[in-house]
Amino acid sequence: MRYSIHDETLDAKKARILINALVDCAKAGVRPSFSINKMLWGVSLFLECGSFNRENWRTYHRVSDAAKQVRDSGDRSWKKNVTFEHVRPISKMYQMLLDERETLTQDRAALIIGEYPPVLITVKEELRMSELGFKHGGNPEERYAHIPIGGFTLRSEAAPR
Repeated sequence: MRYSIHDETLDAKKARILINALVDCAKAGVRPSFSINKMLWGVSLFLECGSFNRENWRTYHRVSDAAKQVRDSGDRSWKKNVTFEHVRPISKMYQMLLDERETLTQDRAALIIGEYPPVLITVKEELRMSELGFKHGGNPEERYAHIPIGGFTLRSEAAPR
């Protein structure tokens, strides 16, 4: 988690509001939905990029080796061959919030959401992950074991050990 929800920026305040809403939903036992998924997606983006603006795939730093080659190829339509993937699937994030709802805090929710930041991978890598049974679950290290990644770890450098 490169950015904190405790900063005084407007985006950090928005992240706190969304995390509080997610905590309240989890504590109430609200089932997963489109709006919950979008809140998780937005908070995850903020924790890694510091804003709620769509990430810039051309400069995003968490990129698989193959996606980096596609991005740097000079192909004008390279974006159709890559996808923004949550290392810990959004459905798993929310299930973890639900599982911990009795003791869930704002900071714990932020850790669950930001512990494994998104990665830019190729569509082929995503399809292979699905073929291996990792479309919506699995340990992040197992999900990405077949994808060569250099220059960063799957787990956030800022996440407590």
